[in-house]
Amino acid sequence: MPFIVYNFRSGDDLPAITVDHFGRLYMNSALRKKLGVVKGAPFKAHIAYDPDTGNIGLARPGEVSVGDEVVPATFDRNRYYATVRGFMRRFSPKLGKYVYIERQNNWYAFRHQETEAPPTFTEMVPPRKRTRKKAGPPEPTE
Repeated sequence: MPFIVYNFRSGDDLPAITVDHFGRLYMNSALRKKLGVVKGAPFKAHIAYDPDTGNIGLARPGEVSVGDEVVPATFDRNRYYATVRGFMRRFSPKLGKYVYIERQNNWYAFRHQETEAPPTFTEMVPPRKRTRKKAGPPEPTE
C-alpha cells in the first residue's frame, strides 16, 4: 500500500484570524501579506464585533474613524498574536478560525469558518454504540 505524504507547510492561503481559548487573536501569513505587515515588526489594529452576524472586524488605526480613547490591539512581532481577553469577555465570540469575506469602509470582515462553510454529511447518522450485556449469574447445567 503506497503512502501519500501530507505537506504540513502548505496552508489554504486564505486570509484568516483565529480566536483561541487563551484569549488571543492570531493573524495567519496570508492575512499579514494582504495587510502589508512588515516581518519582525509589531502590528496594531482595531478589533470590532458584529453581534448580529457574529463577524469580527479588523482595521488599521487611522483608516477608520473611532474615538481617540479607543486603543488598538497590538500583535506581537514574533508570532503575530494579540491578547484580546477583554474583547472575548464582552462579546463571547465563537472560538476557532474566521475567514476573510470582504472589506467594507476600511474594515476587513471575517466570518467564522463553520458559518462560512456548509456542513458536510448532515444526512449521515453516526453508528450506534455497541452495548455489552451484563454478566449475570451462570445458567444452571444439568
